[in-house]
Amino acid sequence: MSDVLIAVLLVSPLIGFFANGLRWKCQNYKLAGGIATGAVFVSFLCAVILFSTLLSLSEGDRVLRADFFNWISVGGLSIGASFLVDQISAIMILVITGVGTLIHIFSIGYISHDERPTKYFAYLNLFVFNMLILVLGANLPVMFVGWEGVGLCSYLLIGFWWADSEKASAGMKAFIVNRIGDAALLLGMFLIFQNLNTLEFSGINDFSENLMGQSWVTAAALLLFIGATGKSAQLPLFTWLPDAMAGPTPVSALIHAATMVTAGVYMIVRLNPFFLATPTAMVVVAIVGALTVVFAASIGLAQWDIKKVLAYSTVSQLGYMFLACGVGAFGAAMFHLMTHAFFKALMFLGSGSVIHAMSDEQDIRKMGGLKSKMPITHATFFLGWLAIIGTPLFSGFFSKDEILWLSWHSPRGSFFLWLLGVVGAGMTAFYMTRLMALTFWGKSRVPSDVHPHESSISMTIPLIVLGALSVVGGWIGIPHVIGHLVHLPNLLEHWFEPVILGVPGMTEANATAEWLLMGISVAVAGGSAFLAYLMYIADPEKPKALAAKFPKVYELIYNKYWVDEVYDSKIVQPLIQTSKGLWNYVDVNFIDKSTYWITDFVKSVGSSFRTLQSGNLQQYALYMMLGLATISMIILSMFRG
Repeated sequence: MSDVLIAVLLVSPLIGFFANGLRWKCQNYKLAGGIATGAVFVSFLCAVILFSTLLSLSEGDRVLRADFFNWISVGGLSIGASFLVDQISAIMILVITGVGTLIHIFSIGYISHDERPTKYFAYLNLFVFNMLILVLGANLPVMFVGWEGVGLCSYLLIGFWWADSEKASAGMKAFIVNRIGDAALLLGMFLIFQNLNTLEFSGINDFSENLMGQSWVTAAALLLFIGATGKSAQLPLFTWLPDAMAGPTPVSALIHAATMVTAGVYMIVRLNPFFLATPTAMVVVAIVGALTVVFAASIGLAQWDIKKVLAYSTVSQLGYMFLACGVGAFGAAMFHLMTHAFFKALMFLGSGSVIHAMSDEQDIRKMGGLKSKMPITHATFFLGWLAIIGTPLFSGFFSKDEILWLSWHSPRGSFFLWLLGVVGAGMTAFYMTRLMALTFWGKSRVPSDVHPHESSISMTIPLIVLGALSVVGGWIGIPHVIGHLVHLPNLLEHWFEPVILGVPGMTEANATAEWLLMGISVAVAGGSAFLAYLMYIADPEKPKALAAKFPKVYELIYNKYWVDEVYDSKIVQPLIQTSKGLWNYVDVNFIDKSTYWITDFVKSVGSSFRTLQSGNLQQYALYMMLGLATISMIILSMFRG
C-alpha cells in the first residue's frame, strides 16, 4: 500500500504538468489552476496518509521504502529508483505539498491576467514534482535528479516573463550560480562512492560511525556543503536568490518557503551522521551560516523593493538553519525549516497581494497606509511579522530561539556564534518592522493613479491559513523550560530521535541560563522593532538624517556591499575576456585556419588529379602509350641486367 501511495504522491504533479503542458496555449487560467492545484492536493493527501502510517508504527520501524526498478547497474555501482519516507522526509513532503497547494490556490487569482497561465501552472507542478524526487530519493543520485530538476524549474519560472531582459538574466543567473555548487556536489558524491562503494543514504550513515578523523570525509563533506551553499543561497553563492524575485511572486514563495532553497539544509540533515564524523566541516558550516545570518540581514536594512527585503530575509533565515546544523542541532534546523515555510510563504504571498493591488508597484516608498485598504492582507502579514521577529508563542520564536540556545549550549557552539545569531535577530526585527511600517502603516504615499484594494478570495484564503500556521506551527516544538510550565512535551524532538543523532557531549540544559538567553534575544528583537517603529512612523525624517550623516555606510549596505560588482569585475568579465581570447586565438586563428589549410590542400591535390579525368580520349590514349613505354623500358632494363 505504501508503494502505491508514494507512487501517486510523486506522479500526481507530473500528471498535472503534462495535462497543462500539452495544452499550454489555452488561456483558461481557472481550468489550468484547478488542474495544477488538484494535482498537488492529491499529493498532499498522500503525504498525510503516509505520515499517519508512520505514526502508527513503533519508533524504530518508521521507514516506508519503495523500490520501483533498477536504474543504473555498472560494475560495482548499482542504483535503484528507490524512495524513502521516514521522519525527515515525512515533514518535508507535508511542507512541500501543503504549502505548495496554498501557493497554487493563490496563483489562480494572481496569474489571472497573464497571457500564458497554462504554461505557468505546468511549470509549478513540475517544480513540486522535482522537489518531491529530491526529498524522497533513497540515495544521492536520485536526490540529484530532483536537485537538478528544481534548478531547471527555477530557471523557467524566474525568467517566466522572458521578454523583459532583466528577468531573463535573473533566471540565467540562478541557473549558472547553482551549477557551480552542483559541480562540487558531484565531486563529493564521487569521493564518497570511491571510498565507501555506496551512494545509499542508509549505507553512508551506517559507515559514518567508523569514519571519524579521516581527511577524505572532511573533503567530501565540504564539497557537499558547497553544493548546499549554492542551492540554499549561503555565502558566497547567495547572489542569485535576491535576483530570483524577477519571477511571479507565488514563484518566489514556492522557491523561498516550500522548495529549492531548503534543499541544502535537507541534504545535510539527511547525512547528519556523516557530517558529525568531521568536526572541521561542522565548524565551517556553523561559521558560514552565522556570517550569512548577519550579512544578509544587514543588506535587508536598506532595501526598498518589498520582495528584495523578504529575499534577503530568506538568505538570513537559511543561515540560522545552517548554524543549527553546524553546532549539531539538526532537529532544530528542521524545526526552523518548517516554521519558516509557514511565515515566509505567508509574507511572500502577502507581498504578492500588495503588488497585485498596487498595479505591480514594488517600491515600499510608494506605499503606506494600506492597512485600511487591505485589511485581510494586513492582518495576516502582521501575524507573519510577529512570527519572523521572534515574538513569544509565535512559530518563529520557538524555532529561532532553540537555535540560539543550542548555538550557545552545544559543545560545538560558542559565544561568537550565539552573538552573531542574536545580532541577526535584532536586524531581522528592525528591517521587518520597517517593511511593515512603510507598507501598511503611517501616511499613504500611494500615487494618485493607483487604487489599492483587497485581493480576491482565492488569494486571501491561503493567507489566512498560513497566518494561522504562523501562530500555532511552532507549538509542536515547545522548549523544555516552557513545556514544563504548560505541561506540553517537545513532540518534534521525539519524532526525529531515531534518524537524527544527538549532539555528542551535550550536557543537561540549565533552565536559568536558557531563560536568560531567551530573554536577551526577545529583548533585542523587541527593542529593535520598537526602534524601527519610532524611526519610520513617529519620526519619518530620522532615517534620511542618518543616511545623510553616514553616507558611506548607507551606500555600502544599499549597494549590497558591491558583491555582485566584485564578482562581475573579478570573475565574470575575466572569464568572458579569456573565453573571447580562446575563441579568437585558438578557435578562429588556429583550429579554423588549420582546418581551412588542410581543406585547401586536399582540394588542390584533388584538383591536380582531376586533370587526369578530363574525358579527352586522345589524352587517355597518350597516358596509355606513356605507361606502356615506361613498363617496356623497365622490362628491357631487367633483361639486360
